[in-house]
Amino acid sequence: MEGTTDGVSADLPYELTASEALRAIRRRTLGVVELVRAVLDRIDAIEPQVRAWVMVDRAGALARARELERQFEDLSARPLFGIPVGLKDIYDARGLPTTAGFGPWRERMPPADATAVARLRQAGAIILGKTVTTQFAFADPPETRNPWNPERTPGGSSSGSAAAVAARMIPLALGSQTAGSILRPAAYCGVLGLKPTYGLVSRHGIVPLAWSLDHPGPIARSVEDLARVLGVLAGVDPCDPATRTARVGDYLAAVRHPGPPPVCLRLDDFFEAAEPLVSSQVSDALDLLARHGAEIRHARLVTDPRLVADAQQTIMQVEAAELHADLHAEMADHYAPRMRALVETGALVPATLYVRARRIAQRFRAEILALLADVDCLVLPTASNLAPDRSTTGDRRFQAPWSLIGFPALTIPAGLVDGLPCGLQVIAGLWQEERLFRIARWIEGVLPPLPAPRLGLRGGSVSMQ
Repeated sequence: MEGTTDGVSADLPYELTASEALRAIRRRTLGVVELVRAVLDRIDAIEPQVRAWVMVDRAGALARARELERQFEDLSARPLFGIPVGLKDIYDARGLPTTAGFGPWRERMPPADATAVARLRQAGAIILGKTVTTQFAFADPPETRNPWNPERTPGGSSSGSAAAVAARMIPLALGSQTAGSILRPAAYCGVLGLKPTYGLVSRHGIVPLAWSLDHPGPIARSVEDLARVLGVLAGVDPCDPATRTARVGDYLAAVRHPGPPPVCLRLDDFFEAAEPLVSSQVSDALDLLARHGAEIRHARLVTDPRLVADAQQTIMQVEAAELHADLHAEMADHYAPRMRALVETGALVPATLYVRARRIAQRFRAEILALLADVDCLVLPTASNLAPDRSTTGDRRFQAPWSLIGFPALTIPAGLVDGLPCGLQVIAGLWQEERLFRIARWIEGVLPPLPAPRLGLRGGSVSMQ
């Protein structure tokens, strides 16, 4: 098929965002099989450089694409009709192994889809395969490369999801965040990521790290795409007692009607703690928003952000130790060094410290609720630094506070510094994703978009079924 959509040639369908591709499919200027073949060809060309995929289900994705093309009359009821999606390799998907980066689990086949995956399929999405995660979604560096510079980390633990979206191998991918594992890799790779309110998206069928901190969420290249996929994923699930009956918002309507410029509260503590080049770039982005009508106010936190990050770390250690006690006792030698240290250290943390960390979280939560009472959102750099070398997954201190207290957070590219992306992080109130999307769409319309990372093409292959 030939044609264009949103100014992007359908001859390069892998360049399309999910929403652009969906509109082209609806207009019949792009076929579902054509789209899937395009992203598979892109993976063939780019994967040897980026190393974002654990496995790609080529045969299954093409078979599903052909099936959907025969069901075109059902398109209107399925908001992700024909859109290929990558899954971080902690999400169960029937017919595909879930390894969580753990060697002994290479052949681990789940009996059913995770709730999030089942909802994607029901919405018409095509599960393309599994993307690389750090082991058990913690901090041991992955093999994945940052598409902007192969010597830099893509961040963790949603490494493959962010890198694959940035490298145009997939328009959408799912990640998860316990400390900073959606927002940080999205920022380091120059794309968008959303950590929803805790309890908005089911964790059922996802390998856990810390039960009170784990947040599933999407990574994409537009605010509209984040809103579209959240509308599919959100909602109560009887299999996950953490999910709430709070109303699922009309997130796409929020994107289509962003409203007036927002009132943003800049958290100066984080700007002062960031590397100077990052702080300057994000400050420049806020100045541009102000010139377009946003009101930027300033505040400092009463609670030391370092204390908040320490509280998150303590809770994560203890809960990971409890979750992994049996497996670690049996297979400790198969654990990666940092994951093993997390589990073994967590087992030594006194209960009094865990309780104290919980109290710090309660105090910080109350402080943030008060700060948000008179503004639309909080703003800060997504990460303190640009993507560092691949010996680390980066600095999680700027994302961990919002995982600790469960507030929704979104990162949007704020520009390039020395050829590497940095992100602007936007925080809204609990269950305020509609407001967050309105703000993010307004920001997206003001800040200059990033170009695609420039990758040379080389032949190669990735494990495919």
